[in-house]
Amino acid sequence: MKSALLTVSVSVSSLVLAGPVLAQAGGPAVAPASPSATAQSTAVSSGIQSQSNNTAYVVLPGISAVIQQTLLGPGLVAPGSGPRSTTDLGPMHRGMAAGDEPMGWQVWAQTGGGQATNSLATGGYSIGTYGAQLGVQKQITPEFLLGVSGSWQGSNGTLNGGFASTNSTFGVTVYAGYQLDEHWNVSAMAGYSSGTNTMTNSGFTYNANYASSQWSFQGGLNGYYKVGAVVLAPMVSILYSPINSYGYTDSNLVVVPGQITSLTRGSAGGFISLPLDKWQPYIRATIEHDFNAPTGSGANGYTGGTIGAGATVPLNDAIWASIDGGYNSIGRYALSSWSGSVRLALRF
Repeated sequence: MKSALLTVSVSVSSLVLAGPVLAQAGGPAVAPASPSATAQSTAVSSGIQSQSNNTAYVVLPGISAVIQQTLLGPGLVAPGSGPRSTTDLGPMHRGMAAGDEPMGWQVWAQTGGGQATNSLATGGYSIGTYGAQLGVQKQITPEFLLGVSGSWQGSNGTLNGGFASTNSTFGVTVYAGYQLDEHWNVSAMAGYSSGTNTMTNSGFTYNANYASSQWSFQGGLNGYYKVGAVVLAPMVSILYSPINSYGYTDSNLVVVPGQITSLTRGSAGGFISLPLDKWQPYIRATIEHDFNAPTGSGANGYTGGTIGAGATVPLNDAIWASIDGGYNSIGRYALSSWSGSVRLALRF
């Protein structure tokens, strides 16, 4: 059975140079005021933290969910049982019954976002994020798939020091998944994104525009077991993401050089679900450790966790919907981070 899939799921060290001198009638010449170099550096760092967490908690998990929805789950249903049915659908849909042919080409889309509030006196922020992805993939064999996804992320909010920040970032990610055996599969993703950032400051006649870019490389190992009526899905993953914030000149000709930072994060956990009549609720949790944190993020702690819940609602064998929401900052000092996604899937 060949099918298509549509899924709807979401710091810089600074140097201040002399600004231009303005002449005032009847008084001495004065230079226009700008936020300090330290304040600008901290503001940029806060934006980087928000952008990296949105990638880690919304963009990449969406792709991982699509991979799990697609790959064959041999042994979960009887061989030769025919076309897939609405029974045993998980929040990460197994894709097809054993004995089905590969689903061929698939397209999918995702939307989601979140809100993060950091109450640190230095580097604090309150930023909302949102975005969407569109992807296409090919299930080359029942065990192996390749895909590519395009994404857009946006954010806006406030940063300590009187700053307001707006970001728009576009990216592309290539990915692959392979079913190892009856219970386990591996996934790999490599992505690049580039964006523009605008900052203003209520205390000054001031604005700044700068560019940033980010690479993301993630590998994962995902399991799927049934214990009676309960579904258990353990997972582990490792993420490496170098981030480049390019230098800029603000509205008062203050030059701020760029900086490269990075995130290296390991995660382990999974979800537990209980298939019910025509729907399947689940809860999920992970523990994570940052072996390397972006500039400024270390103050929130290097070890934390996430917890979330959701449900998959199959409408028939071709259409299903799901919703997911979670809290992403367990154990993170002074940080409160939430994210969510909605999913609608269509196979044909």
